[in-house]
Amino acid sequence: RIQGAALPFQSAAPGPVCPAAAQMSGKRQERPPAASASVEAADDAAGAASKKRRAEEAAEVADGDDGDEASGELESEEEEGEEEQVEADGEEEEEDEADGQPKRIWRPGVDEILDGEQLEVEPGTYDMLHRAQVEWPCLSIDILRDELGAQRTAFPMTAYVVAGTQASATADNRIYMMKWSKLYKTKKDGMDSDQEEGDDEESEDDSDDEHEALLEHQGAAHPGGVNRIRSMPQAPHIVATWADTGKVHMWNLQAHRRALDKASEKAPLSVKPIFTSEAHKQEGFALDFSPHETGRFLSGGNGGEALLWEPVQGGWTVGAEKPFAAHEGSVEDVQWKKAGASCNATFASCGSDRCVRVWDIRENSRTKPAVLIKDAHTGDVNVLSWSACVGELIVTGSDDGGFKIWDTRHVDAGAMANFVWHKKPVTSVDWHPTDETVLAVASEDNSVSIWDMAVEDDRPEGTEEAPGESHFPAQLLFLHMGQQDPKELRWHPQLPSVCVCTAASGFNIFKTCNV
Repeated sequence: RIQGAALPFQSAAPGPVCPAAAQMSGKRQERPPAASASVEAADDAAGAASKKRRAEEAAEVADGDDGDEASGELESEEEEGEEEQVEADGEEEEEDEADGQPKRIWRPGVDEILDGEQLEVEPGTYDMLHRAQVEWPCLSIDILRDELGAQRTAFPMTAYVVAGTQASATADNRIYMMKWSKLYKTKKDGMDSDQEEGDDEESEDDSDDEHEALLEHQGAAHPGGVNRIRSMPQAPHIVATWADTGKVHMWNLQAHRRALDKASEKAPLSVKPIFTSEAHKQEGFALDFSPHETGRFLSGGNGGEALLWEPVQGGWTVGAEKPFAAHEGSVEDVQWKKAGASCNATFASCGSDRCVRVWDIRENSRTKPAVLIKDAHTGDVNVLSWSACVGELIVTGSDDGGFKIWDTRHVDAGAMANFVWHKKPVTSVDWHPTDETVLAVASEDNSVSIWDMAVEDDRPEGTEEAPGESHFPAQLLFLHMGQQDPKELRWHPQLPSVCVCTAASGFNIFKTCNV
């Protein structure tokens, strides 16, 4: 129904920034954008003990959306020049100034927004922020590599993305191959009215439509909900999906990818997978293509096994007879090592047994990993990510709300860093592709945090802190809010420091001012 649509994004004004963090304001149509975040964005999201329940909750969010969203249309308002902030009462502002009291920094998950209170927007916290929705929430997302060039910093930007839905009815599920274009830098944020009027006079000949971000997408029907989706780095039109039916599918979406750039080409809605495996005994979430060997692939399921797929003529050989079987619970995530020694033959897995394992596929034993991190967290280890800059480092995220950084050469020494800061389970982690100390973390507490491990609190002793500032670690660079139940995030490998996040409430693509 929405195949081939070309609809505008909804742009958004930036959220506030504090000495250690920033937040995005909530969506105008669904909740009052009280400066940094709406009350709903600050409220605790319904926790889920398993990944299956989180997928079902995402679909339930879609059921509760209004008719416009159910019809498959994207939010199309361009909010350029509008403040996404609840204006403070004038008398209260005057009182605050008169009292001379320092501004209090709001602590998400700790402080509540009471009646008559608001959070104050700090202009300029985002270099770019756009967001959109499709008909049903997408549990997983991946970046498609393109041929537009590496390290592109000029605006407007263009990104290609693939995502899979979690619809309430099986027949409604789709794979969406998308082109997000005309992603302009966030404009007019923090300008006073005189500046805005001046800009309007200078650009009155410009059409607003010329600066309206667009989402063009092609859909392919998918048998069941999509638990996880991955694109092959060497051939982005080859896409793998973990279906909630317990099957892993491979798709050739070349026609859909081409149709994004050529309006004359039509992509079919009904497509058959080029390969399907039913080797897993239960459904799962773990998938990853090798960035080094074309077609080499991993899948992990709730049955506790990780399978190695090797490409052959006409498909893949799935190593079901020799699974990597050491986890005592579900395998929640797998990822090939991105750099460093033996990266083409090394991968890591994590699971509900609270363990992280590093495997060498050249070894005969499939039950004894090369590296074992036992009790890596106090809860299920949901996600992991290898560093692309320092090949031996890995970050893990857990149900306990924490993330840890490990040097896989010295795991007996314990974690290099341990932050239990989020109030609910961590759902996604990703190392920055070019900055060895920066990483991003998504959590069920409705926030995405960006961290720099190289930052230290070097302020002189006795420096006065703003009220609430001590809640934020020095390494916390930015706190992005406004999305409901974030599921997966990715740094764009070709757009420096641009982050893409999918949530039950839709997609965000943004670049912060300080990364």
